[in-house]
Amino acid sequence: MTNLATAERALVLMKAQRRVADARNRFELRQEACNVRAPDGSVRFVYTPEFDEAVRRWEAAKAKLMKLYRETVVADDLPDDLVREVLRARVAHGGAKAWCRRIAAIPAGIALDPDWVKAEVRELSMGRRDRVPTALRIALMLEDEEAAS
Repeated sequence: MTNLATAERALVLMKAQRRVADARNRFELRQEACNVRAPDGSVRFVYTPEFDEAVRRWEAAKAKLMKLYRETVVADDLPDDLVREVLRARVAHGGAKAWCRRIAAIPAGIALDPDWVKAEVRELSMGRRDRVPTALRIALMLEDEEAAS
C-alpha cells in the first residue's frame, strides 16, 4: 500500500467515524427527548419513531464502520490509531480464538495466544496502551498478504 493509498483509506475511515459520532449525537438527543417527567416527579421513557430511527441509523453507521475496518489493508505506514481499530474489528468479528487460528494457518504465520490477544485488544480499547504490539501488527499484515494472494 502506498502512502497515497493509506492516506485515502484513512480519510474514508475518518469520514465514517464522523458519521458514527453524528449518529450517536442524534441518538443521545432523541434519548433525552424521550424522558418524560410525570406530575408525581417520576421519570419514564416514551418511545418515539424518531428515537427508533436514531437507533437504526447509529447501528447502521457502526456496522458500516466496522466493515470498513475489517476491509482495511494494514501497511507499515498505517497510523497506530487505525491499526488498533482494524485489530479490534477483526478480532471482534469472529472471536480471538478463530482469528488466532487463521493467523497460525497462514504459511509463516505466527502462533498467538487468544487470551493474550484479547487482553491486548482490551488494553488498546481502554487507552492503556498507545501502540499496537509488533506481533499483532505483523499478524494483520500477514493476514492481508494471504488474502491478496
